[in-house]
Amino acid sequence: MGRRRHQARQRSQALAYRAAALLAIGAAVITGALIALSSAPRPRFDGTPLRIPIFPRLLATVDDAGRLEPLGMVIPPDAAARPPSWPPALLNPEARLRWGWDLSLGRPGAREVLFTFDDGPNPGTTDRLLPILARANIHAAFFVCGWRLESHEEPLRTRARQLLRDTLAAGHVIGNHTVHHYQLPTLPPERVRYEIEHNADLIEEVIGQRPHLFRPPYGAYSEDVRRHLVSKRNELWMWSIDPHDYLLVNDAEAVAQRIITNLGNHAGGTVLLHDTHPWSVAAMPKIIRWLERENASREQAGRAPYVVLDPARYLEGARTRLPLIQAADALANTNPPRARDAGSAEAAVEPTTGVVGEGPVDAGAPAAMDAGNTHRRMSMDAGDGR
Repeated sequence: MGRRRHQARQRSQALAYRAAALLAIGAAVITGALIALSSAPRPRFDGTPLRIPIFPRLLATVDDAGRLEPLGMVIPPDAAARPPSWPPALLNPEARLRWGWDLSLGRPGAREVLFTFDDGPNPGTTDRLLPILARANIHAAFFVCGWRLESHEEPLRTRARQLLRDTLAAGHVIGNHTVHHYQLPTLPPERVRYEIEHNADLIEEVIGQRPHLFRPPYGAYSEDVRRHLVSKRNELWMWSIDPHDYLLVNDAEAVAQRIITNLGNHAGGTVLLHDTHPWSVAAMPKIIRWLERENASREQAGRAPYVVLDPARYLEGARTRLPLIQAADALANTNPPRARDAGSAEAAVEPTTGVVGEGPVDAGAPAAMDAGNTHRRMSMDAGDGR
């Protein structure tokens, strides 16, 4: 009788151990899934959707007999979801203006999109834009003008500085857009250096890092600017889609429609907007909704979707355009362009690696200097907010 009780007690203990092991396995699996979900975001625009990892980690214990008792599996974060390191290796070490325009087109034919915002941080608009981007899991490049960061007016200075820190904390890249947004070719060399370097100093003072990307106000460029960027190893980054949102006052629908049309025509690219304009901020949800609808339609039809990338991934994609740019340079050197007329000092437009319509074309734009050569696509309109 006592033996039976002992055997029954052993069976009960074995059942209890198994039940406890099953509960531990279930808890470990649920914990692993939660870890994976928290570290790898939901399907998103930037090309890194949630995916089941190939190599999960096994949690186990060893019993008294030395046998391995599995407890469960933890799904590790997806390494592929991590962006490339920042800053990346220079794409355009000589800071050539035409290379800057062409690289802004991104990976050829890939429908990749990079959103960029100029002239902030601006209290009242930038702080409204950041949650819109966060909800869509979009990481952009913000080209900052530093005058607000050192303003003597309060609370403007304090709020602008906090906004810049918030922008970096949200995963965006901070770029240099000069202190005062002057047309750099009109300035003496020492003032050009001040506008670029003092702005970099202000940005570093606030967020603890110097900007890698530089965008000249109005796209206005000169040999002094180029030499300075080369000396500081800054990456010149332009744009390929410009809705001229500064002209479309209070018309978010028109801003969104211009970007949507250009995204369709150019198969992606670098979008220029201004986070200082309320109507440009209001256009972003409209653009995001269009991208979602368009991608759903393209997926149903078996076509490649648009992919909104963070700056690190977009620049890596643009790196694949370099052979095309270099080939265009080699062709230009083999067949030097002739001036439009014998008496003109302006050289013919250099070839580009994309359709001419893909680049930003501004009416009435005078020529800009790039390593001694003149180039197209530079607005000098004092009312242009770029």
